[in-house]
Order: sequence, then C-alpha cells, then structure tokens
Amino acid sequence: MAVPDVCKVPAPPAPPVPTPFPNTAMVANATKVSTKVLIENKQTVIETSEIPSSLGDQAGSAGGVVSGTVGQKVVFKKGSSKVIAEGKGMVHQVAQSAHNGSNPNAPGGVQMAPSQAKVTIFP
Repeated sequence: MAVPDVCKVPAPPAPPVPTPFPNTAMVANATKVSTKVLIENKQTVIETSEIPSSLGDQAGSAGGVVSGTVGQKVVFKKGSSKVIAEGKGMVHQVAQSAHNGSNPNAPGGVQMAPSQAKVTIFP
C-alpha cells in the first residue's frame, strides 16, 4: 500500500484536480519470483519481483501528478538482508515498495500484510 498516490481527477470544464488516493497491489500477482525456493508450496517474492498492476487510483484517470500513469506496476525497493532466495533478498512485511511504474507516483509504499504465516522473514 502507498499513500498518498496523487492523481489528476477530471473535472470538466475545469482543469483536472490533484487528488490523493490509497494505492494497493496484491503480492499474489507478483512476477519475476523465486521458482527454486518455495514456502507452503508457493513461489517466493524477492526484491526484484514486480506486481504488474495496482489498484485504487483509477478515478484519477488524467494520470498521476508525478508518473502520468494510473494502475501501473509495483516494484520492491529492498528485500531482506538476512533471508536470501536465488541471491536476492526476500520481500517481507514492511518491505518498501514504489507504485505506478518506473517513475513512481507513490514512492513511499510498504508491504502491509504478510503473504504467509509459516516463515518469519526479518529485514
């Protein structure tokens, strides 16, 4: 989740209005995951993983104030320095993320909920 994701909401005939939205994504949809390290028989999310799309800012259809995009990918800024899979830090609860593409409109995101409860991963 990243807050605020400030996007421009159309307000014809006036110009678009910058409006903050919460931006979320589902870690279950992550790509570029570890296929060799499984937890609960599921692939694990590592720091180079991406979530192809995000939700919550669709009303700002005129685009993000910074990124110019809506609902784009989420990337993780850093994984654990202690728990590694395939040479990359694993994503953990409170791992930092950036939302809405390569020029993130909401750069201060965080992984809010654990994706599983079997293995505890520390930063």
